[in-house]
Amino acid sequence: MKKTLVIVIILFCTGLGLVAAAPATPPPVHYEKGLVLSVAPLDEDTRKQYLLDRGELVTLRVTSGPEAGKVVDTMNFVSERSPYAIKVAPGDKVIIAVAYDLGRTSYHVSDFDRFDYVYVLLAMFIGTLVIFAGVVGVKTVFVIGFSTALIFQVYVGQVLARQIDLTLLTLLVCAVIAIVTQVAISGWNRKSLAAVLGTVGGVVIAGLLSLLAIKLMHLTGLDSEEAMMLKATKMVDVDFQGVLFSGMVFGALGAVMDVAISIASALYEVKALQPDMDRKTLFLTGMNVGRDIMGTMSNTLILAYAGTSLPLMLLIASQPQASALKIMNLNMIVTEIARALTGSIGLICAIPLTALISAFLMHGRR
Repeated sequence: MKKTLVIVIILFCTGLGLVAAAPATPPPVHYEKGLVLSVAPLDEDTRKQYLLDRGELVTLRVTSGPEAGKVVDTMNFVSERSPYAIKVAPGDKVIIAVAYDLGRTSYHVSDFDRFDYVYVLLAMFIGTLVIFAGVVGVKTVFVIGFSTALIFQVYVGQVLARQIDLTLLTLLVCAVIAIVTQVAISGWNRKSLAAVLGTVGGVVIAGLLSLLAIKLMHLTGLDSEEAMMLKATKMVDVDFQGVLFSGMVFGALGAVMDVAISIASALYEVKALQPDMDRKTLFLTGMNVGRDIMGTMSNTLILAYAGTSLPLMLLIASQPQASALKIMNLNMIVTEIARALTGSIGLICAIPLTALISAFLMHGRR
């Protein structure tokens, strides 16, 4: 959920930035919101004229921009085999591409208008946090916004500027996020300090393993269509291996923070109830709690990465005749495996680190 919210806020901020940077003159194509009023099949003469097997005549009402309220007709070409076909129905909210060509204006269905429902989910997420967690829920909303802004404004800005090593930048951003998150949620005390140090330790271990994996496995960072498009068009000289490293570390950060604060908080409460407990007993108590967390949290991290890779797994499973040796050594396959395992190892290592640090910081506390 946190990961989804972060992605939503980044896309929203990106959209605002693009709007603010838009040129004064209208582009050849711009986009407006619209509502589907009716859908009817194309007549036979129109299909023959455009050499189409299937198609629809869609009536739209423009609902944003200077032409709001205008009703227009457009042809929507539908193909059952195309992954990009947009099958609309009356009442659907859509994005309309308004094109200007030789003094003529044309309208086309570009995509569904989905973001209004994102606002609903976002409001429900914030509402449930505040209702069930109270003040802590409000603090959580703050730290999520802060983390998102830090990654988008600082990290992404520095990647585009190409002025700082991405490894150092990633670790600095992670440290700041860990400090602000733990202090905002729990206040500045020994529990927060132990959680911060345990988080940093686990993230550093995950980072070192990520660097080794990228080097030894010859991972390129070009394991997605987006990365390859950036490499080919906009950001030819960007260190995509560094970006891959950052993705691995940021992916592990949230889970490592959860584990660290769980261990530190448990030992903090145990020490409050048993002030005379020595360091060794406190450490062993933390390890007992940590062992219960290791299995579930590691499984959670693996399942999170597996969930995002389901289409890839289905693609592999649908081709039993393909060479397993070739498939298992593909860049995209090994990248996902390395991403999941390095994050899980960092998470596991954060447990004894946090338990040990908590035992030393909280020993003798009254």
